[in-house]
Amino acid sequence: MYATSTPFVLEFPGEDWTFGLTYGSGKYSYSYTDYNSSTGYSTKAQNINFSTAEVTGRYYIGNSFNIPFGYASYKISYPDWVYSGVTYDIDYSITQLNYGIGNEWTYDWGGYYGIDWYHGGSKLSDTITVKLKSGTETTTTLAQATKTSTDVSAFAGIFVATFGFGF
Repeated sequence: MYATSTPFVLEFPGEDWTFGLTYGSGKYSYSYTDYNSSTGYSTKAQNINFSTAEVTGRYYIGNSFNIPFGYASYKISYPDWVYSGVTYDIDYSITQLNYGIGNEWTYDWGGYYGIDWYHGGSKLSDTITVKLKSGTETTTTLAQATKTSTDVSAFAGIFVATFGFGF
């Protein structure tokens, strides 16, 4: 998620705690082959829009070692998603609790470097909206559209690096 949404991170440091906000959005594009019984096979392009919004915190154990945690809301939308000649707009939202382990280092000149060695999450809730745009909907096309977005589980990562400047 972070690789596509490239979020902006704003943290307010403390001695043992840091609190912050994270927000970003981005688009991923790919092509695939679709089959329609009346027209046969065709190559289609698909865009997926991602957005990230988080309230974060870190508890420092020692000098740089820390435990990141937070509440996150991720949104994924598939505009003009096509399956067997039927076009849908699919919107999927997930909320989750994040947790992990990491290190952060600050430098005298104001530089900041952080690595979350492990970043996991537990899904709290999810919501899907599937809207028919064109074509003849069947139970198969609707089921596939619904399944496409719910294939996404809680987001996690390893070796998440952060660079920045502090004031």
